[in-house]
Amino acid sequence: MQTSRLELVRLSSGHLEGFHAIWSNPHAARWSSRGPCKTIEDSREWMSALLVENSPMAEKYAIFLRSDLPASELEEIQRDAPDDSPLRTCGMIGSMGSWSADPVPELGYIFHQSAWGRGFATEALSAFLQVFWANKPQFDTLEAYSDPENMGSVKVLVKCGFIEVERQSGNYELPWMTPPKRDLIRFRVTRKQPPN
Repeated sequence: MQTSRLELVRLSSGHLEGFHAIWSNPHAARWSSRGPCKTIEDSREWMSALLVENSPMAEKYAIFLRSDLPASELEEIQRDAPDDSPLRTCGMIGSMGSWSADPVPELGYIFHQSAWGRGFATEALSAFLQVFWANKPQFDTLEAYSDPENMGSVKVLVKCGFIEVERQSGNYELPWMTPPKRDLIRFRVTRKQPPN
């Protein structure tokens, strides 16, 4: 699936290198309860659990810049990107998708740090929601969780139609954060019903 700037491709074992480049970055993975992957084997194990062959209810995608972007637009995106950024090589800049369907599917996403603040997460999530509703007719609800201090993620969810349904205090622990006991906001989006 494509958006104006991005291509979302079903996550596969062939994406391991890009997946590891993102998940091994402590800053990119700091909001995840699993934390960064220390080795490529850690990343392989984590990614394997997300693949559709191992999690049939999953809807997970690798996210790339479109290879057919106009040169001027690509140059603008790449201008201030670090030399090792996947933005420079049109490599994998993030992953997004759903897993766990008990009681409702849960959304998760992560982006390479150099891709932050460019609207990519909002663009990808808008496209993902269309595909999710089309591919998962058995579900009318999708939920997501965010630490209230993760304002970037909160903004993305709200822009894409998620609404806050609950705040949980001290619900989980991230030993590398201060304070380690963290609050969570539970967000929900529901399938738009066709007009009668």
